[in-house]
Amino acid sequence: MSNTFTLNDGYIAAEVRLHSVISGTGRAELPILLVPLDFTLRGPRQPGRCYDFRELRCRVSPFDSTYVADSRPANLDIRVPAGKELPSNLVHLEIPLDRTRLALLNRLRKGQDVTLRLDLELQIDELAEIKRVPGAFPSSIWGIAGRYRRQGSLTVTIPRSPWLDQILPGTEFAKSYLIELPAIPIDNCSDLKLSLDALQQAVKLEGMGFYNEAVAQCRTALEPFFEKGQAPDAAGGTQTKRVLKAAWQTRLGRRTYDWLSGSFLAVNQAANQPHHPSSSGFDQAEAQMLLIVTTALISYAIKTRPPAPAQAPP
Repeated sequence: MSNTFTLNDGYIAAEVRLHSVISGTGRAELPILLVPLDFTLRGPRQPGRCYDFRELRCRVSPFDSTYVADSRPANLDIRVPAGKELPSNLVHLEIPLDRTRLALLNRLRKGQDVTLRLDLELQIDELAEIKRVPGAFPSSIWGIAGRYRRQGSLTVTIPRSPWLDQILPGTEFAKSYLIELPAIPIDNCSDLKLSLDALQQAVKLEGMGFYNEAVAQCRTALEPFFEKGQAPDAAGGTQTKRVLKAAWQTRLGRRTYDWLSGSFLAVNQAANQPHHPSSSGFDQAEAQMLLIVTTALISYAIKTRPPAPAQAPP
């Protein structure tokens, strides 16, 4: 895909296209997207004139969304005299982000490719030759005849694999490993809508840096699986404990039930800590781990649960 920048008389002064793949660089604290653009620049038609292509700016938006970042101004400083054309002018746009914005882009792609809209602004000065000085360098003295700001846009798509394997690691965003889990088939489990809502809230809170609150939402996501029941105690009697609901035992089978029961209880114990003011806080890695494990457990439970038996018509 390419786009053009036209002046008042419809003259195409510049064309732009994506030169090659977008890459990621920087540090986890300041990730940067590098966007290589290829420009074809043309001089004016009128003799004695020159276009001075000065600067390029850009706003970046997830496709069909509001913008999330601005590029650093890219200085071009390329003059093209009348009747000339300069193809293949490579310009690297640097787009500073932060972990929150990068996480936003990653969430908005919903496990698919990343599509971005680049709204470009090209600054052009039109120069008029005032005087020619033979033997001097430069040989012409120019005056400003006009100044222009022209807009254009590009839509670029970054395939899922390069985004995960090249761009995110290049920004150090993937220092904590990025794992994509299958979507939870919640449409078939209306009774577990609370779990889905809590997990979505946990993802949002983790991306904003509220790690304790994200872990607390993991416990909320597990609530529909538990009930109060009687369990053996060390003295040979019984005591009231939170146990996995009996319905899941009959649906999943003994071995799967035992495994899920132990796993749910282990995660629930860890996720229960933020509900007590005296407990210690969670860091990002711990919050991400509990979020991943909670999502995987719920997804697995739903996927392995056989459908409820059909009820006989009245």
